[in-house]
Amino acid sequence: MVNNLAQLKRALVKGTEFDIVAHARQECVVQRRRVNVADTTGFYSVIPDKPDSRETLANNGRGSYLGWSKAPFWKFEDGTCTLYDSNKVFTSEHIIISLKVV
Repeated sequence: MVNNLAQLKRALVKGTEFDIVAHARQECVVQRRRVNVADTTGFYSVIPDKPDSRETLANNGRGSYLGWSKAPFWKFEDGTCTLYDSNKVFTSEHIIISLKVV
């Protein structure tokens, strides 16, 4: 189970899959993604079963990008990792992405 940002960075390496449980863009919720590239700044993810999707083809085929941000912007509860656009307000209106590592 992922309990902090350091653990999340170690978990989300190339090939790891995760489910999106909440997202700023509603159409992304319930998608399963696979990490395509990960480095110290963030990671790129693709939709494994949709090679022609907009998300998969983004960034010259690397996939959709998410920067790690700073630890105060993240919350970790019961295996769910949630990134907010604020480090002070942790409500559903401020969610960028909420994910569970598979």
